[in-house]
Amino acid sequence: MNNNVGDTVQDVDQNLRSTFNGLVTWERLLVVIIVVATIFIILKLTDKFINRQLKQSKIRKLGSYNRIVTVSHLIRRIIKVVLLFIGITIIMSVFNISVAPILATLGVFSLAIGVGAQDLVKDIINGFFIIFEDQYAVGDIVEIEGITGKVEYLGLRVTKIRDYNKILHIIPNSHINIVSNMQRSAIRTVIDFFIDNSEDPARVEELIKNGISKYSDYDDMVEGPVFWGVTENAANYYKMTLVYYTEQGNQYDLEYAIRAEILKVFQEKGIKTPRLKNEIWR
Repeated sequence: MNNNVGDTVQDVDQNLRSTFNGLVTWERLLVVIIVVATIFIILKLTDKFINRQLKQSKIRKLGSYNRIVTVSHLIRRIIKVVLLFIGITIIMSVFNISVAPILATLGVFSLAIGVGAQDLVKDIINGFFIIFEDQYAVGDIVEIEGITGKVEYLGLRVTKIRDYNKILHIIPNSHINIVSNMQRSAIRTVIDFFIDNSEDPARVEELIKNGISKYSDYDDMVEGPVFWGVTENAANYYKMTLVYYTEQGNQYDLEYAIRAEILKVFQEKGIKTPRLKNEIWR
C-alpha cells in the first residue's frame, strides 16, 4: 500500500473515531443499539418490499420474471453486505477501536483482485451482463459450452446446469461465450410414419387428421399439428409427415401421445404398413 492510500485510511479512521469522542458509556451503548436496530429495520423493509413486488400477479406474468427474481436476490445480498460493513465500522469507532486494519485489508483485497484474481473479476462482470441482458434465467433449457440442460442456478460467478442424465455442471461465467437458449421460442417436432403402397394417401391423411385433431387444443400445443402429406416414395412404401410446435420441454409427452393415436388409427381402420424383410447371407 502506498503512502497516499495509507494516509487516506488514517484520516478516515481518525474522523470516525473523533465523531464519538466525549460520549459516556451509556451513550455509546445507545448508539450501538440504534445502529443495530436501523440495520435490522432496513433489511426487513427491503426484504418485505422485494417479496411484495415479486408476488404481484402482473410481475409474475412477465416473460422476464426469472431474471427479475435473480436480480432481486443479488440486490438483497449487496445491500446486506454493505449495511453490515457500515454497521461494524461505526460500532468499532464508537468504542474507539481503530478501523484502519479493516480499511487496509479492503485495500489489499482490492489489489489482490486486480492482480491475482482476474478470472474472478471476469466471472462477475460476465455474470452481470448475463443477468441484465437476460441471456437466460433459472428454469430455461439452454446449451452452453456443449452442455444441454436446465439452468438450476444463475449467480454472478457461476452457472449451474442439470443435463438430461441428471448430472450437474458448474460453469464459470467467464467461460461462457455462446449461449443457445431453447426456451425463448417454440420448438418443432417432426413425426414420420410409413404406409404400404397399396393404401390410398388421401384416405390415410383424412383418417390421421381426424384422429389427431383433438391435440390442436392442448395447452402444450403452440401451433399444429400440421400434416405435410407424402414426403418420400419407395419401392413398397411411402412416408408421410406431420409437424407441430410446443414450448421447449413439453414436446416429448405430446409426441408419445400423437404417435400412439396414429397407431390406434392404423389398427382400427386396417391401414397397412410395410413389412421389414430380413435377408440371411451365407
